[in-house]
Amino acid sequence: MSDSPPKAIGEILASLKASGELSEHFEHARIWERWPEVAGARLMPYGRPIRVRDKTLMIEVDGAVWMHRFSYRTPKIIEQANRVAGREVVKDIFLILAKEEQDEDPQDSV
Repeated sequence: MSDSPPKAIGEILASLKASGELSEHFEHARIWERWPEVAGARLMPYGRPIRVRDKTLMIEVDGAVWMHRFSYRTPKIIEQANRVAGREVVKDIFLILAKEEQDEDPQDSV
């Protein structure tokens, strides 16, 4: 049995957060939590962060017009994402066009 006093949950989380990959996930989570601030009020409803991989933030956008607008704002979005994360976690953005939900009407295929 250990004679050391129990640690507070905040202390445990802080030490986990300071270690590698888990820390990175916390930083990425801040982008999701503060998405309206990262994307901006006008763009936020038309795109959603999907994931960050190799410092590339993947964003799903609702249409070609919105894809163009997001691409125009890429430098600002990268800047904001890194600001809310607390360090550079994003260097680039990759935009993905959202699949349109289409109601399949059986008569369309006739």
